[in-house]
Amino acid sequence: AEFLNYREMTDTKMIAAMKFLQILIAPSFFLTNQQYFPIIVTQMIQLMLLHGTCKESCVAMASLSFLLCEYEEFKASDHIGRKAVLLLKKLKAEEYHPPVCVLYFSGVRCWVTNMALSLDDFSHGYKMGMRIGDIESAMYNASCYLMNSFYSGRSLVHLKRELDNFERHMFEYKQIVQGKLASVIHQVVSNLVNSKDSLLLMISKNMEQEGILAQAIKDSNDQIICHIYISGGIEAYIFGRYELAADVVSKRREAEKKLQRKVFFYGMTDFYDGLIFLAMAHKIPDNKWGFLVNKAISNIKRFVQNGAANCEHRLLLLQAEAKSLLGNTKDASRGYDLAIAAAEKHGFIHEHAIANERAGDFFLRNGDPRASQYYGKAHALYLQWGAQGKADNLSKNIPF
Repeated sequence: AEFLNYREMTDTKMIAAMKFLQILIAPSFFLTNQQYFPIIVTQMIQLMLLHGTCKESCVAMASLSFLLCEYEEFKASDHIGRKAVLLLKKLKAEEYHPPVCVLYFSGVRCWVTNMALSLDDFSHGYKMGMRIGDIESAMYNASCYLMNSFYSGRSLVHLKRELDNFERHMFEYKQIVQGKLASVIHQVVSNLVNSKDSLLLMISKNMEQEGILAQAIKDSNDQIICHIYISGGIEAYIFGRYELAADVVSKRREAEKKLQRKVFFYGMTDFYDGLIFLAMAHKIPDNKWGFLVNKAISNIKRFVQNGAANCEHRLLLLQAEAKSLLGNTKDASRGYDLAIAAAEKHGFIHEHAIANERAGDFFLRNGDPRASQYYGKAHALYLQWGAQGKADNLSKNIPF
């Protein structure tokens, strides 16, 4: 309350400086100049504390919230993000609703609450951005909406229809980076939905996708490169192409070394990395896989403390898989059931399906007839998700 009653900025030069710095937030946050983001945010906060608040202070506060989130200061991040939203309303700064929405909800809110709960906020941010003419922020909200829709397990059939529209609009409005990111998700969704022999993103002959990756490498756009590898690695894992998935993870990690910010996606990247490393450990005895698995589990444990809704089932499944690898069959069996129940509770239907499939693998390896039950449930859940291509792939490769 004390902050919201802070004096208003009256110095026109300082207000002009805040407006100028606010313009720099978007390219420093989303594009290739990410090293400048903390500097710009710090400068805006300093001006605000010295000279008072103005409409641009909403963006400064939301940016600070995101910055704190990167350092996993989630409690402080959420507190400041909430203040940004309240300040937005107090100052009637409607024109800054879209960027504040992206910064706050794609940051801490998706860490401390179920990531699916922010979908309506991103949708609202998109619609408001389009209404007031802030196309850039509108499309950033749309991009967050599409990525979080996929990663939270929304219906692929519905998502595919939305991708058709959003991707077209992004390119029509010359939002090339967001359009390319949507194209990558679109390809993966199409492959999962496709009921024929599905083509994987990383080995597809789709020249458009090859062009996106090749152009991103040529332009040294490591953000797009990492997103392609994230989506491609997940898809390869889901379709059981573990060697390909591991190779993609290795490439992504090399690309991430050039980024100012690692892409965590609320524990999702560590989760799939861990699953991929565990799958490789089952195939190739090598201590390096165990080390990488332990690192992934350690990260997920830390994330669970701040947002169980996104990571509880992920941690339980990684732990069950690790126990299975070590031959601890009793605890592994119980762990799979706990992971399945948690994934169902939190509404991650795709990871609910994956947990059932991994349980089926475990029981099949141990000659337990319950394998058929878990494979059958996984198949039904993949169909419910809309992944006909994956369901057909499972039926083809695993008789149950």
